Amino acid sequence: MAIPVFILMKNFFTSFSYFKENQQAKYLFQQQSTPPIYHHHIRKTGGTSINFAFLSNAAIPTVDDFYQQLANKKNNRLIANERVFVGWNKRLIEGGKYFYAFSHMPAHALHLPKNTFTFTCLRDPVRRVISHYKMLRYYQENNIAHPCMRVEGMWLGNSLDDFLKNIPKKHLMNQLYMFSKNYNVEEAEERIRACSYYFFTENMEQGIAHLSARLNLELPLSHQKKYDIELNINDSQLARLKEKLALEYHLLERLKKY
Repeated sequence: MAIPVFILMKNFFTSFSYFKENQQAKYLFQQQSTPPIYHHHIRKTGGTSINFAFLSNAAIPTVDDFYQQLANKKNNRLIANERVFVGWNKRLIEGGKYFYAFSHMPAHALHLPKNTFTFTCLRDPVRRVISHYKMLRYYQENNIAHPCMRVEGMWLGNSLDDFLKNIPKKHLMNQLYMFSKNYNVEEAEERIRACSYYFFTENMEQGIAHLSARLNLELPLSHQKKYDIELNINDSQLARLKEKLALEYHLLERLKKY
């Protein structure tokens, strides 16, 4: 069956638009004085606040609107203020033609250009997992149809104990898995220390200040995604969770030495 002419025309103009965007991105990248900046965004470590700080360099009225446009755009790339911003798109991230990019993709699954300035933010493992649980419970209790709930909502059960039984290992120990597919502490440490910079959620303001100085960028920090919900978590549950996360604690202890 023949494809309608209006669909062919739409596809043509879409392809031409992306071709022009590719050319513009390449040109702007060649003009910029900084290397591409990439954020290994570990979930629930304050990464959205960090992303907003960088996205503010788009010089647009509302960073939240800009973020939503980036999320909704088919190729997750926007050009603003003569800078290229990319989120979640593996091909474009590995291509390296941007001012700033981020994603949740594991570092071991990415092949970034050698000149990329890479950084990540790490958090106390128990606090990170509790924050993940709190977010999902908040979505559940407030009937928020966030895309992650289609899969992650099934992990909740009736308690934190159920959540810990159901959550996949790579999400439970996401900080370790991000840098080692086999949950190897030494391998993860090596990859993190090979980053251009790393810091900790517990010292977010200081970390952002140092990052701002190193990159010579204005990085205004605003706190995003707070979930106002009370949880009944007892000491024995916290102790079990900390035991499950022993490898991550070992990793962070080694990293804090540097």
